[in-house]
Amino acid sequence: MPQPTQKSGMADQSPTVKPLAPYISSSPYNTPEHEIETIFDKETNRLRRFTLCCGCITALLLICVVIVIVLAFTVYNANDPEIKLNRMTLLNGSFTKDSPYDITLVADISMKNTNYFTFKSRESTTTIYYDGIDIGEGITPPGKAKARRTVRFNVTLKILGNKLMNIPTIYSDIRDQVLNFSSYTRIDGNVKILNMVKKRIVVELNCTTEYNITAGITSDNNCFTNVDT
Repeated sequence: MPQPTQKSGMADQSPTVKPLAPYISSSPYNTPEHEIETIFDKETNRLRRFTLCCGCITALLLICVVIVIVLAFTVYNANDPEIKLNRMTLLNGSFTKDSPYDITLVADISMKNTNYFTFKSRESTTTIYYDGIDIGEGITPPGKAKARRTVRFNVTLKILGNKLMNIPTIYSDIRDQVLNFSSYTRIDGNVKILNMVKKRIVVELNCTTEYNITAGITSDNNCFTNVDT
């Protein structure tokens, strides 16, 4: 049997294979040398900028700490206030050998705050002595002394007449018309440094005064202070 023959003009229908694109690996080993150098330079510059930034911040923090420490030990250090007993005035009673009644005195006190911050004090007690014997006390009101300012306040002192008249030297002192009193006051307060740090300050005040019965005035008023911070 004769074999079928292909029709003339019919082309070969086999598919055409396209050439594959060249494979480029993303491995750094295949990265050109100049590109590796560029990446390395970028990383180095980034690290250098980060180190410089951290160094600047650290330096600023150290400067701030040093400034705060210097201020704390100089300008903002707690200094002794200047306290002065201006005068003592007889309010009630009399100093006579036949008067066992209680006596009331009013002490006029000035306190100068020598610090650069406001000092706030609480209510405190003032004890008054004669020849070292406790004869009465008074209440010091709470107060506030602004920075570098002077504040004045009155303290009412109540002297127990019977205790005063039991002191052996009182009669000769009344005859001489001169009485020597001493007092002790403990003032408990606090300050705020830079409006951030609250610091407690205790002021101990010891005063001596000479009271003239005839003139009704005081002289030789001396006060000594001690500050505990």
